[in-house]
Amino acid sequence: MDQLKFTLGPYEFFASIIGGSPLFVTLLLLFNPVASPQDLFLIFRDNLSLYTALMAAFISYILGGSIQGISWRYFLALCQFFKRDYGYFGDMIPQKHGQLPHDTTAIAELDLDFEDRLVLLLREKTGIPKKLHWLDARLTSYLKENGSQAPITAELHLVNHIMYRNLSLGFLILGFTFIFNFLRVQSFVLEQSILTLLLLGLSYTMFFRSLSFKKWHNRELLLGFYFSSTSHQHQ
Repeated sequence: MDQLKFTLGPYEFFASIIGGSPLFVTLLLLFNPVASPQDLFLIFRDNLSLYTALMAAFISYILGGSIQGISWRYFLALCQFFKRDYGYFGDMIPQKHGQLPHDTTAIAELDLDFEDRLVLLLREKTGIPKKLHWLDARLTSYLKENGSQAPITAELHLVNHIMYRNLSLGFLILGFTFIFNFLRVQSFVLEQSILTLLLLGLSYTMFFRSLSFKKWHNRELLLGFYFSSTSHQHQ
C-alpha cells in the first residue's frame, strides 16, 4: 500500500496526459485541417522528435487538468441522460436515512441489516449531507484521521475515473471536430465516417468506464469507513 501511495503522483501525471490527448489532436486539426486520416498520421510521423513528443505531452497535461470541471458536468449530464447512479449503493443511503427512526430506543428494537448499520454509522460519525456527493469528502477526512489506507486506493480509482471521463469528453469533441474538418477541406471518404463513428463509440465506452471507477471510488470509501468505524467500536 505504501508503494501505491508513492507511485500515485506520477500516475496522476500520466493520467492527465492521456486524458488530454484527444483534445491535443483536436487543436492540431483545428490549426491543420487534413483531407484524410492518413494525412493526420503523416503529420505525426514527419514531425516526430523528442522535443515535439515532450511538447505534445505537456500540452495534453495542461488540457487534461484544465477540463476537469467541464468533464465533471459532462459526466453528470450523461448520468442523468442514461439514468445511471454513480454511487456504489445508488440512492440507498438517503432512502434508509429517511426510513430509519432517529430515536435510539426505537432503533434498538429493529433487526438491522448491513445497510441499516452503515447509515446509522454515517449519521453518527460524519452526518449525511443533503447533496450526497459531498459525503465522499467527509469520508476521506474521517478515514485519514483514523489512519485508514482506504483513501489511497479510493484516490487511485478517482484518478482513473477522471482520466476516463476526460477521454470520453475528448473523443466526443474530436469526433465532431473531424466532421467540421472534413467540411472545411470539402473532402469525404469512407474512412472518415468510420473514424467518426469509432470516436463516438469510444466516447460512449469511456463514459461507462469512468462510471465504474467512480462507483469503485465511492465503494472503497464507504466500506473502508464501515470497517474502520466498527473496529474502533470494538476496541
